[in-house]
Amino acid sequence: MATTLPPPLVRWVMWAALTGSIFFYFALLRLGIVTAPEPEVEQPSSDGGLSLAMILTAIGFMNAVASMAIRMVVKNVRDQQGRRVTPKWIFPAFVVALALGESPAVFGFVLGLQGGDPKAMMLLFGVSLLAMLANNPASFFAKAGDEDRSPLSN
Repeated sequence: MATTLPPPLVRWVMWAALTGSIFFYFALLRLGIVTAPEPEVEQPSSDGGLSLAMILTAIGFMNAVASMAIRMVVKNVRDQQGRRVTPKWIFPAFVVALALGESPAVFGFVLGLQGGDPKAMMLLFGVSLLAMLANNPASFFAKAGDEDRSPLSN
């Protein structure tokens, strides 16, 4: 049974929806539609340890890099003769790359809901947008004639 890919329009709609969600999260926070709750009790600030913003920023960067690494792995799959081929698992890899690419924006949204550092929030939104732009369907999926052989075209 040959694996079939969804049509290009479906791939672009998925990508556009997840990329658009980055702008949606940003708009919700910047327009004040959702805001951080006011703290009931003043929390003592700790001078040591890691903050939530630092942890989420580090994880967000790792996820964005992993999403772009998935694209690089997919683009460099070779057969036994060394010819580049399209793997049968390209669409699941695309979905995973999109999910990893959007996760920094979700982390930035969480920071915004917690009343966290706006610089860390903006950094996470930017990293997410860059990862999504890098993983667009045109750069993820090969065009006709771009590769030597495709097992999906059988």
